[in-house]
Amino acid sequence: CVIGATGCWSRAPRTPPSLLLVTIDTLRADRVGAYGSSQGLTPGFDRLAASGWLFERAVSSVPLTLPSHATILSGLDPPHHGVRNNGTYAFPPNRETLATRLKATGYATGAFVAAVVLDRRYGLDRGFDVYDDRIERVAAGRSVLESERPCLNVVGGARAWIQAQSGPFFAWVHLYEPHAPYTPPA
Repeated sequence: CVIGATGCWSRAPRTPPSLLLVTIDTLRADRVGAYGSSQGLTPGFDRLAASGWLFERAVSSVPLTLPSHATILSGLDPPHHGVRNNGTYAFPPNRETLATRLKATGYATGAFVAAVVLDRRYGLDRGFDVYDDRIERVAAGRSVLESERPCLNVVGGARAWIQAQSGPFFAWVHLYEPHAPYTPPA
């Protein structure tokens, strides 16, 4: 703030930055180049990390998808947001999330998720203009809670939405393919 004879001035406000949150279930850090792997398995993520913020000491509050993402999006640990398991709890409607706060400040908000345990019925859709959770449910065999959709479908929807934004946005992209049981693409 510059103080002069007629008052206080500050610089004109900058355009807020757009935010991209990418979460990937069960991806080991030692397989990612940005975290030191020399195997060359993640060139796209490595380029993204090189131009953004890379968190080197991130720790999951709980080793389950829904409670962990409830923590990421709210900043609250499971005892404070109440989500303790996949498929049996929902994020409470009286809690703020990163999406509700950013939307209130004018951000466009979009979420693109790959796992059925992040389906909108579990409450993490609050604050998102778009919550893309179109996941085909597995009817037989493995657990319905492991229903997922391919990352190319998730990323394609996210990319189209991001490219359509004219102002600051918050996009959350969740990928699930490294999760067990993992089957390499054909």
